[in-house]
Amino acid sequence: MAEQRALEPNDIVLGCMLDALVCNGHVDDAVDLFGKWKTKVKPNTVMYSTLIKGFANNRQAARAMDLWREMKALKLPMNTVAYNALIDSQARVGAIEGVSALVASMEEDGCRPDAITYSTIVKGYCIKGDLEKALDVFRTMQNNTMAVDCIIYNTMLDGCTRHNRMDLADLVLEDMEKYNIKASNFTLGILVKMYGRRKQLDKALEVLQVLPKKHGITPNAQVSTCLIGACFNCHDVAKAVEVFEALKASGEKADSKAYGALISGLVRHHQVEKAVEVVNEACTDCKSLKPGEKLIETDSLEHLLRALAQKGLVETLGMPMVDRLRATGMQISGSSVALLATQKRRY
Repeated sequence: MAEQRALEPNDIVLGCMLDALVCNGHVDDAVDLFGKWKTKVKPNTVMYSTLIKGFANNRQAARAMDLWREMKALKLPMNTVAYNALIDSQARVGAIEGVSALVASMEEDGCRPDAITYSTIVKGYCIKGDLEKALDVFRTMQNNTMAVDCIIYNTMLDGCTRHNRMDLADLVLEDMEKYNIKASNFTLGILVKMYGRRKQLDKALEVLQVLPKKHGITPNAQVSTCLIGACFNCHDVAKAVEVFEALKASGEKADSKAYGALISGLVRHHQVEKAVEVVNEACTDCKSLKPGEKLIETDSLEHLLRALAQKGLVETLGMPMVDRLRATGMQISGSSVALLATQKRRY
């Protein structure tokens, strides 16, 4: 457009290009493009909001705040969407001071907080671990009829589970039942993880029996992966393997996260030989993968190799396993190669 046809973009074209770059993970390219054209095309709130969204996705809270200060200096009109993107950039890293400053400025600019604003604030408190304040904001949303779907409930449940506040998690669950909030697959995953941490595998299994039927949802591969982790947390290795095999046989199939959960769990429970069998089985499944896809992540492989080294099994089990992985086209990390070389010299 610019070079071949000597046309200059207007604000809509530039805004769309920035959005395309940000949505595809090229935030720095978007910033460069914006810097190149903003002296020719008058910047607007939408353009800045798009870049801020990119910084939020990349957890670059300081850069998002720099753009906000630039907007203020240019006296650009602010709106709730822009503030929500800014608040999200701070909430994702638990920067509550930044969240508070933005909320105060939002009121000064006459921008009314909406359900997304409050949800994002709750997320910030949850990430920081201040669950009491998160619950206060959550109650405000309920009182103002803003907590109408499972998203905010999922945020609270996830925060409570991560920070081991099971007392608050139970309160949120009671409210979900009270207000008849429809669960999602993300809800199922959180609840399975929560009961796994509480060593209540029976409760996790009950959730998967009751909620899908009640809310008309089909548990996905991510939920099964969470259940594998819960089984290991409850020391039920056989059940974890059973869940994994059921996932492999289903239409969802097992992905790298499911394989990682199973391999790591087996290693933690000192069943390295079984973990090697799983990897070897994955080598067969790898033949049907698309280019660039892999079933065994580097972290899982290195975890297993270290366990094999401790048992003196690198030569007999580790190296043949790695050779099979290489035969599938998988690239073995430098650290894994170094570990293999060290153990080969030792044994």
